[in-house]
Amino acid sequence: MPLPAPDRLPLTLRPRTARRVLYPLAVLVAVAFGGAALLLPGEGAGAFGAADRAGVAVVGAGIVWVMLRVASVRIVCGSRGLRVVNVLRERRLEWAEVLAVRLEPAEPWLLLDLADGTALAAMGVQGSDGRHAREQALLLARLVAERTRTDRDD
Repeated sequence: MPLPAPDRLPLTLRPRTARRVLYPLAVLVAVAFGGAALLLPGEGAGAFGAADRAGVAVVGAGIVWVMLRVASVRIVCGSRGLRVVNVLRERRLEWAEVLAVRLEPAEPWLLLDLADGTALAAMGVQGSDGRHAREQALLLARLVAERTRTDRDD
């Protein structure tokens, strides 16, 4: 499926493979841990109490939460700039703050070179998506170039 034109903002860039794997896997983990919490033996020599069941449910919920956070990473391109949503942090950037977009073959996700001299990992474009990731990186690089162009463009 081709990516949308860069003039169609807002535009959201998301990984494909991670979402296709993690959403069904999160459902499976929720069912498995929920079932285990309900089906643990409550009587006899190997009895499990309410705290044990709650512990199993909490561990399962924690695993599902992490999976959903990883699956929800994205880059939202708007008229004023970018919103980079990674697993634990979200950062808003003005277009002028982004100097370059890099998707190195050895890197797991896209890197944004910023005006303050740092690089920001943007997990919304993941190298494991192959051609789709390269297309997203090129689209974002084109957006950055168009949105940061000046009269002098030096």
